[in-house]
Amino acid sequence: MRIHSLLKLTFIFGVLILNQNIKAQTNYPNKPVKMIVAAATGGGTDILGRMFAQKLSEKFGQPFVVDNKGGGGGSVAADFVAKSPSDGYTLLVTNDQLTVGASFNTNLNFDVLKDFSPIGIFGRSPLVVGVNPSVNVNNVDELIALVKANPKKYSFSSCGYGTPLHLAGELLNITANIDMVHVPYKGCAPALTDVVSGQIPIFFNMMNNVSPFAKSGKVKLLAVASSKRLASLPNLPTIAESGFPNFDAFPWFGMLAPAGTPKSIVLQLSAEIQSLVESKDISEKLKNLSFEPTPTTPEAFTEIMKSDLVRWRRVVKEGNLKAIAE
Repeated sequence: MRIHSLLKLTFIFGVLILNQNIKAQTNYPNKPVKMIVAAATGGGTDILGRMFAQKLSEKFGQPFVVDNKGGGGGSVAADFVAKSPSDGYTLLVTNDQLTVGASFNTNLNFDVLKDFSPIGIFGRSPLVVGVNPSVNVNNVDELIALVKANPKKYSFSSCGYGTPLHLAGELLNITANIDMVHVPYKGCAPALTDVVSGQIPIFFNMMNNVSPFAKSGKVKLLAVASSKRLASLPNLPTIAESGFPNFDAFPWFGMLAPAGTPKSIVLQLSAEIQSLVESKDISEKLKNLSFEPTPTTPEAFTEIMKSDLVRWRRVVKEGNLKAIAE
């Protein structure tokens, strides 16, 4: 009888704990939520993080507080969140530098696929290839022909070594069997400044950075690096259309939680983010910032990250690129 009573009490206690956990998840969030932004203030990741923090605060009635943790190409913030409690109260706002960095870095303290639960993508930023107007090419085919005829003569700028922009240029080198020389800069602005001045002939950069220079005729756009043409740039062809159907470099910006975060919380946040991205208000703001609104389920986000890792690890290997050890 005593054993039976103990088993009964143990069962009741277990049910009470389970009910408390379910209630806690149902009432989520019931305290402030930290949004760890993997970038300094002022950049695209920070701008999107603050935009969605405000909307999520309004929706849930609890503060979603932005905490910027730049450094290490986003790895400082990612490492912090990976080691945080899996309760939905510490979230990561980052971009595809997370997967690009994992393709380079030989000494990360976290696994990008095992240590995070993807929630949703806010938007994707068109990555474009272009040239100084003095370069006598008008499309990617002509650019490739020019570079092939002059190996190692032509260089391209990017926002830095080991960035998505750098790897997009290396991907074109590998895919088209050409030899552009990479010139990394400490930031996207100086990378464009030297193209405008004529010191560097070719660039890979984000459309939101390039747009003012393209409109004023200071740079010439050749193609977008995504696999399909963009609604915001319908007349700009893709690199894929030049005979490279698998060429795809389309940076994402989104939110993840630590692995093990209750699925109910992940789905709750994901549904709200998708709803916001599809709303007229946020959709227009994203487009005005040169982002493509991209409502994405956690499952689709996971597959995008897996695809990123396969693509960029191949580029690092085939391009004989030096790994980054941090």
